[in-house]
Amino acid sequence: MRPVTLRTARLTLDEPRLADAELVTEYCQDPLFERYLTTPWPYTRADADAFLGSYVPESWASGRELTWAIRGADGGPVMGMISVREAQHELGFWLGAAHRGSGLMSEAATAVTEWVLAGGIRGATSLMWRAVEGNTASARVARAAGFRRIEPAAPTVPTRDGGTLPAWHAVRTEPVDPRVDESWRPILGGDR
Repeated sequence: MRPVTLRTARLTLDEPRLADAELVTEYCQDPLFERYLTTPWPYTRADADAFLGSYVPESWASGRELTWAIRGADGGPVMGMISVREAQHELGFWLGAAHRGSGLMSEAATAVTEWVLAGGIRGATSLMWRAVEGNTASARVARAAGFRRIEPAAPTVPTRDGGTLPAWHAVRTEPVDPRVDESWRPILGGDR
């Protein structure tokens, strides 16, 4: 598959490139990444170079994982990443600390989700999301993008060392399930 560019009112989602390595390295050294993500830890420039120079282009070419850089509407520097793992149709994302709190990730997640469910990935009728328990910021993004929280038999997420941690899970279909807000109430309450 060839990389696809998506645009929203405030964002351009395009192919990550090697020129993004310095900022990716900086963002991925955030202590929250150690706690909640599966990125290598400690994260180094070599990790960013391998991710951007090999993994991302090879994954787009094979269709295994589609990864977008999140940038301002005019392009510019990378602010974060969002991807869909094709085999499970699973959405994953992160945003650099300086860019959090203004709804940018919810906007990006909604754009990618709508693209996938509109035929961007052939045969995808739903998308999955999961995150380590306690990652309420990620849960808020999933809720804003229309994901309904579910409780599978084994609610876990893999860790970087091959283990698992307790996790929250959600699913998004088209149209958006009317039970979305209610499904999140046990962990997010009624806040928006």
